Amino acid sequence: MGPPDGEEACFHRQNYRLEESVDRVLTSHVRTVVEKCEREIPASSDRRKFPPDILELIKAKNAALRRASAYPTPEYRSRARAFQREVKARVQEFRNETWSDLIEEIMPSHKAFWKITKALKTEGYTPIPPLKRPDGTTALDDAEVVNIEEEVLQKTSLEPKDDLTPVSLSEVQLLVKSLKTRKAPGLDGVSNKAIKCFSQPLLSLLVAIFNACLQNCYFPSVWKEAEVIGIHKPGKPRDLPASYRPISLLSGLAKLFERVLKTRLSNHLFGKGLIIDEQFGFRPAHSCPQQVLRLVEYVMEGFKTKQKTVAVFFDVAKAFDRVWHAGLSRSSALSPLLYSAYTNDIPHPMSGVQFALFADDTALFLE
Repeated sequence: MGPPDGEEACFHRQNYRLEESVDRVLTSHVRTVVEKCEREIPASSDRRKFPPDILELIKAKNAALRRASAYPTPEYRSRARAFQREVKARVQEFRNETWSDLIEEIMPSHKAFWKITKALKTEGYTPIPPLKRPDGTTALDDAEVVNIEEEVLQKTSLEPKDDLTPVSLSEVQLLVKSLKTRKAPGLDGVSNKAIKCFSQPLLSLLVAIFNACLQNCYFPSVWKEAEVIGIHKPGKPRDLPASYRPISLLSGLAKLFERVLKTRLSNHLFGKGLIIDEQFGFRPAHSCPQQVLRLVEYVMEGFKTKQKTVAVFFDVAKAFDRVWHAGLSRSSALSPLLYSAYTNDIPHPMSGVQFALFADDTALFLE
């Protein structure tokens, strides 16, 4: 194979620069704050003095609670709950502002540097003992682990695109605001709590990286790495692989980008009617109870005409593991939507037979 031509070489250099931006400029910048620390939060690290307006709100809330306790009328209880919501929102706003200011100015010489890093660092988990096959041998050795899905490590890229909706700062800010702080971080050690403290310049850098990835149809390889842990299924033998439910701890930055992709993919698939109407899983304004109600109404209509309804229900065992998922983990935000697209060509049953889908659950029914 000869050397790449000028255009291809330029394309690969772009992807390399993207990788450098993600791994060295962004991820490493944040990782330096949370690396090599213990999960020990000083007792005084989160006891910040509130401004006068918050203190007045807290006094008013306490007075409203005392009044509602002494005279538990609907009006007093409603007023107390309103004060509680207002205090909670104002305190959260104040803490976010304080964190943002601190993250922008903090340096290793700052007296609060190690307090912050200790608060952001997350401990690891207890490793699972070696698993056994039915014949008693070890389930996986190092050689087998290396050979699993080698094709995932081979980078494949598409031609650059410019017809996707660009990512905006407001879109990323909204996604960051919705992050849950109790979620565990991935291998990069950057927790959602740290991401929610990103300053606007750092978020702007993230937006630039997201847009470059979209335009070049590129997903950074450092965001594809995950820490996989096994959650034991109650009542199952602990030394068998099937007794554990694998959970992938992905990079929080990667999951943000996946949500950006999911928005655009959902708009394309559902906006153009590319997902069949019978699939109620992982789509807006649809739910499992609605699909059940559809079947119940069909059966009730049969009762009115004294017709019997026959139904067959299917559940695909290990559905995610049985499809080609191109390196996507089970915990990926894109996995459910891509599963629906992958199984969208399910054959339609013969005339008169109805069918209903919710993810990998299928029902066929006929009067």
